[in-house]
Amino acid sequence: MQIAFIGLGNMGTGIAQCICKSGHDLTVWNRTASKTAPLVALGARAESSVQKAVAAADIVITSLMDDKSVLDIARAADGLLAGMRPNAVHACVTTISPECADELESLHQKHGSFYVSAPVAGRPDAAASGQLASFLGGPVNAVERLMPACKSYSTFVTVIAERPRMANVMKLAINYNVISTIELISQSYIFAEKCGLPLEHLRDFYQQIWFAHPAPKMYAEKLCKRDFAGRGGFVMTGGLKDVRLMLSTAAEAGTKLTFGEIAERNLSNAVDAGMGEQDWSAIYELARKKAGLD
Repeated sequence: MQIAFIGLGNMGTGIAQCICKSGHDLTVWNRTASKTAPLVALGARAESSVQKAVAAADIVITSLMDDKSVLDIARAADGLLAGMRPNAVHACVTTISPECADELESLHQKHGSFYVSAPVAGRPDAAASGQLASFLGGPVNAVERLMPACKSYSTFVTVIAERPRMANVMKLAINYNVISTIELISQSYIFAEKCGLPLEHLRDFYQQIWFAHPAPKMYAEKLCKRDFAGRGGFVMTGGLKDVRLMLSTAAEAGTKLTFGEIAERNLSNAVDAGMGEQDWSAIYELARKKAGLD
């Protein structure tokens, strides 16, 4: 399979190396031409323009910075659409907006080519070792054609939907969980330090217990199924009591638990709504209602 790879940043270089090592015929382009040298050493060809790089490709993969850079490369006079053959597949591994995915889908439909959103989760070291997670959205045939290349740099591949934008929605939801976890740990460490608790104990809890504990998996399932019966769980009134203890202790220590304030408000509203004996995860129902979901 002939593959063109556009964009050799920290992530793109690792992904392209995996594709090249897997035996595919690879052509590369990067704005800074010197970054193509490691790929050429592995057997790839470097081209002087995007148009030339993609001219013979069955699959074109872009790893760029943002919406603008992807759309600029696609529309340029010497860019993707100027060089891609009809029926070729363009896969974008960048985290872009769903609206950008819609625009790319439309551009390729008019051109007679196919677009697949293929965002990845993982850091540059995972890209280089072929251990990324990939989330694919696009026409079934195009996704099937992309799969061999995708599996060369991914250990986890999930086909999300035939609409490309849904893969980008998935990636944004994942990144929201990542940054929320970072913020949560940050607030917890500050709370611990202000109270005089050695951070090593909390770190060990995260590494040895919480992130390997069945509870996060259980809550993901409960919320997905909307199963909030109090049996065997932690009822709303008890949760509200505990969250208020967290907030009062933080206030005494001179810090704030921002997520705790949000949780306290939602738990209090839920108790007032007569949900006090349901599992505390039932605050999800209030959030759904506020979002206009039934």
